[in-house]
Amino acid sequence: MDFLKRIFSSKTKKYDYLDEEQEVLKTQQMSIDELFVYNYKQKGGAFFYPGDIDEFKESLLQLLNYLNVESYTVLERPYFHFLKKLNIPVNDRLDQNGVLLGGCEALIADEGAIMTTSEHTKEYRNSELPQRRVIVALSGQITPNKSRALTLINNKYKKPPANIQTMSIFAQPENDLSGNNWYETYLFLIEN
Repeated sequence: MDFLKRIFSSKTKKYDYLDEEQEVLKTQQMSIDELFVYNYKQKGGAFFYPGDIDEFKESLLQLLNYLNVESYTVLERPYFHFLKKLNIPVNDRLDQNGVLLGGCEALIADEGAIMTTSEHTKEYRNSELPQRRVIVALSGQITPNKSRALTLINNKYKKPPANIQTMSIFAQPENDLSGNNWYETYLFLIEN
């Protein structure tokens, strides 16, 4: 009996290995946009791809209703004024139990991560901000890796912003003993 168990268990390991190899090959053949979306969703992030501003507003209002909050916290002035014009309830008071809505500097494809700076989060560290986030980004913000994202930030600003940080865990990990922060994240990706 032990002999049969060893034979069958080794075959399953072999097939598991082939599945992993096929997964790696699949991700290597993806475009940068597809790779970001794939990795982001693998990490538990929710993803919306609105076709126009009306669809964005409708989806955002549905999400607000789903999250059961009365308003979003917005730390970025341009977003604050834009969302006020759309009659979406926002405020600029930080609320740990609320939902933070804002932008980002880059979407990192190889990690499925979201990079922000002080332009988006002011002086607050990720751990000081609400755990639930709604991020609005443009498809042109997708970069292959962190190195390219940092290069773009350096080229974009005369003086690079402070507080560069990355969110990369979007669902509560099972048996997480490391104490990593995770963020319930909803991403609206809009075509440039």
